[in-house]
Amino acid sequence: MMQFLDNLMIGFKCRAVKAAERFEEESGVSSFVATILLIVIVVALTALFWTNIKEWFTTTWENITKSADPIGK
Repeated sequence: MMQFLDNLMIGFKCRAVKAAERFEEESGVSSFVATILLIVIVVALTALFWTNIKEWFTTTWENITKSADPIGK
């Protein structure tokens, strides 16, 4: 049983190393494109949920300022 598990682990490790080598071989603008896509997704989600985000920040800020003791009183 242990030999089977050892062989299985070695097989997984070999596949992981080969997969990592494939990613190292890539060159070009793939990282740039991935970065731009990530920025576009974040901006789109922010625009989509802006009213909810604004409401949450407003409520949180009101809770903070209500519970705070004013300085000098």
